[in-house]
Amino acid sequence: MDDLPSIIAVDANVLICVCEKEGDRKEKINHLFSSIDKARGKVVIPTPAMAEFLTYADQAALAVLENLQKRASVYVASFDLASAYELSLIDAAAIGRSDKRDGRGEAWQKIKIDRQIVAIAKTYGAKLIISDDDGVRSVAARVGIKAKQVDELPIPDHARQTKLQMDEPKQPD
Repeated sequence: MDDLPSIIAVDANVLICVCEKEGDRKEKINHLFSSIDKARGKVVIPTPAMAEFLTYADQAALAVLENLQKRASVYVASFDLASAYELSLIDAAAIGRSDKRDGRGEAWQKIKIDRQIVAIAKTYGAKLIISDDDGVRSVAARVGIKAKQVDELPIPDHARQTKLQMDEPKQPD
C-alpha cells in the first residue's frame, strides 16, 4: 500500500469487517492497519463511527476495541470545537447550494452523523476515508478527502494464496 496517506479515517463498517471470522474484507482491513503501523501513520476513528460500531457489533467488538486501543497508530477522535467549525462549513456550503441535504434522501439524522464523521476526519488531517457508506464518501469528496470502499483495498499477498486440495497418494498394489 505504497500510496497510503499518513493519516486515514475509518467508518464503523470498516471496524465491523474486523469482527468477521474470516474472509477477504477482514484480510484487507488487517493489512491496512498493518501497513499504517509500518509507515508510522495514524488511523482516525471518529467517535460517531465508534458509537455506531459498538451499537451494531456483538461481543467480538470488545476484543476488537481492546486490540485497537493497544495500537499506537489508532486514535479515537472526538467531535470538538474544531470539528464543529468544519461541520459548520460543510452545512453552510450545502445551504448555499439551496439544499441542506445536498440531494440526499436519507433521514436528516443520518446526514448529520455522516457529516460529523467527515468533519472529524478533516479536523484530524485525514487525507483518505475508508467507508462503505455512500453518504460518508460523498461528503468526503465534497470537502476534498479521497474516499474508498473496503472492496477497493488490496488483498495482501499472503491472503491470495489458496490451499490446494491434494488427493492421498495411491499405495502400490
